[in-house]
Amino acid sequence: MPDHGDGGRSQDLLGRICERFEEIQAVIADGPDAAEGKRILKGLRAGENVARLEEELDRLLRRGQIQSGLAGITRGAGIGGLPGLAGHPVGPEVLVCPRGRCPRAVLPSDPAGVPRECWLHGEPMRPVRPGA
Repeated sequence: MPDHGDGGRSQDLLGRICERFEEIQAVIADGPDAAEGKRILKGLRAGENVARLEEELDRLLRRGQIQSGLAGITRGAGIGGLPGLAGHPVGPEVLVCPRGRCPRAVLPSDPAGVPRECWLHGEPMRPVRPGA
């Protein structure tokens, strides 16, 4: 993935976008900006300038009545990185981004509604056993 000099911000945001993709898509899919939304998502999949596309997606969401844009997309516990596991030197198997483009991770114990697929590439998340 190209480095856009943002200190990992793009990777973190890609993880949040991936996790909340259905909600983002619902805002942009049928609205007047649907074509622009599809173009932005296609660019993210292709690995184009992530920082620029994130800004465009943020503006698009704000026009779609999400006042805080991408900042309004929150993540639940156990998503967005490996969660802390007190008392366990090696954690359980974790599902991670299949191409390593974002830090999103899902534990097998996460609720069934937590997406276990990478929307960006349409692939199942890859299992990793920490410490293996």
